[in-house]
Amino acid sequence: MSQVKVEQKKHDKLHRKSLVRKKKIEYIFSIACVCIIGVAILSWIGFSVYTKVQDAAAENATYEYYDISTSAIQDYLSSLTEE
Repeated sequence: MSQVKVEQKKHDKLHRKSLVRKKKIEYIFSIACVCIIGVAILSWIGFSVYTKVQDAAAENATYEYYDISTSAIQDYLSSLTEE
């Protein structure tokens, strides 16, 4: 082995705890970032679907009202009571 590799192994052996700790921190940080990005994407999709459903419901919720004249019924009922 070259002298550089030997020195690197000695350095790694001396600082093993800090190197392992750094790797764990990087791993946890990467997992946290992936989770945050995943939650953001899922919430964006959920919000988009919710707004589309609300818009579609608002478009389909138009009511039509008809005016009905009850004068014919009133005339009929009054003719029944007169006889």
